[in-house]
Amino acid sequence: MAEQAPGGFDVNQPNVARMYDYYLGGKNHFPADRAAAERVIELSQGHVREAVRENRAFLGRAVRFLARERGIRAFLDLGAGLPTQGNVHEIALDVSPDVRVTYVDNDPVVAAHARALLEGDLRVRFAQADLRRPEEVVAAAEANGFALDRPVALLLLSCLHFVRDEEDPEGLIAAYRELLPSGSHVVISHVSADPLPDAMAAMSGVYSKANAPFEARPATQIARFFDGFDLVEPGVVELNRWRPEPDALPLSGPVLPVLGGVARRP
Repeated sequence: MAEQAPGGFDVNQPNVARMYDYYLGGKNHFPADRAAAERVIELSQGHVREAVRENRAFLGRAVRFLARERGIRAFLDLGAGLPTQGNVHEIALDVSPDVRVTYVDNDPVVAAHARALLEGDLRVRFAQADLRRPEEVVAAAEANGFALDRPVALLLLSCLHFVRDEEDPEGLIAAYRELLPSGSHVVISHVSADPLPDAMAAMSGVYSKANAPFEARPATQIARFFDGFDLVEPGVVELNRWRPEPDALPLSGPVLPVLGGVARRP
């Protein structure tokens, strides 16, 4: 019989949110998560940890850009994962106190942590929903006070590579685009399969035993996720090349190829 944690989830199956927490140096993980994460670290020659740090840094720059330069005051973070340092609400509220953030995830582990952390702050909410069902996500967010009567930011950071091709990720984003007000923005980051196809295939094998599959995709397919949006310069690029801070240090070595971009809904 599978060992169950108090929240009712199987601690013997690797969980992608807890694996990500392990990559970031967090503490919310179990032996099965650590073992799977260590195998991915080995297959990536250690570069996965720098890649997830770059992803968090890209998130921070994108949120600050949208809050400061585009006047966005409502952020919808899909596949949010476990709370960590540099969360969306912390970054955005540092720009403006009237920001509203709703985190969305269907993982019960994430839900338990997020609700405990966010309780009491009416500017920050959590909605448990599956990002693969756009209308349900929007309904759950609106039920938690998220308003779509003005431009918003839709954040899809390192989550679409857990959506299988047969689930039509491009169609999924198109569905969200139709639900967003004009002037809204989308932020996407995604692992690219182009430079390291063999390593990516091996990592996919590790994730096949976790609670969600993993599919790295070619850069051309990642670029198509932005169809119907107007890309913000510099377009879809490696994360460290998206509007880097003036004092940004160069990368210490190669990292996993993760591409990202920000775009506006006309």
